[in-house]
Formats: sequence, C-alpha cells, structure tokens
Amino acid sequence: MAFPLPTLLPRIEELLQEVQWLDGLILVTDSQRASFVSLSQVDPLLRRLRQRPKGHKVAETLCLSLLESHGKGASKPVLVVQADGSFWLGMIGPSTNHPHRHHAVAHLQRCLALQG
Repeated sequence: MAFPLPTLLPRIEELLQEVQWLDGLILVTDSQRASFVSLSQVDPLLRRLRQRPKGHKVAETLCLSLLESHGKGASKPVLVVQADGSFWLGMIGPSTNHPHRHHAVAHLQRCLALQG
C-alpha cells in the first residue's frame, strides 16, 4: 500500500479547502502531485484504473467511497496510485488541529524514517 507522504499532506489539505463544496476526489500519482478529480471526470479515471493490476478492486472501492462522501462537504476520498499497482484509498478532511491526526502523521514519519 502507498500512503501519501507526510510532505504531501499540507498540499492535500490546501486542495481540500479550495474544492470543499465540489464533489469528487483527490488523486496522487507517481508524480507525487495532488490533483482534484471532479465527478464528471471520474468515469475516465475508473476506466484507466481497471486496466492496472488490482484495478477492478481499486475502482470498486473508489466508487463506494465517492458514494459515501457525496454531499459531506470538505472531506474527500484520496486515492494514491503507483505504477506497480499499489494504492492507498482513504478519506481525508481539512486539519482541525486534532491531536490524533498529529499523532498519526508523526507515527507515519517515524515508520518512513525506519524504512530509509
């Protein structure tokens, strides 16, 4: 599984603020850039995903996440896809200085430091 690098989280949160009233998802690819995909652009994305290893599972899970998040404001599904077929899909909302979130990010940074 690929998780958004901690360095990307501020950009993802900034993008969430910009598109908070729009329905769609945040996509991160191998380029390590976060971009917004509106609902009108989801079908071409799903077609491309289905052509990748494990793509059908990712596409199905993404559809369920989009249905669950529809109309819920600033929280959006975030999909991180890598060329080797690994992915991470989760819901991320704007930071609210929640202590659990800071703890989770700090834990992720420690895990990444151990791998390097």
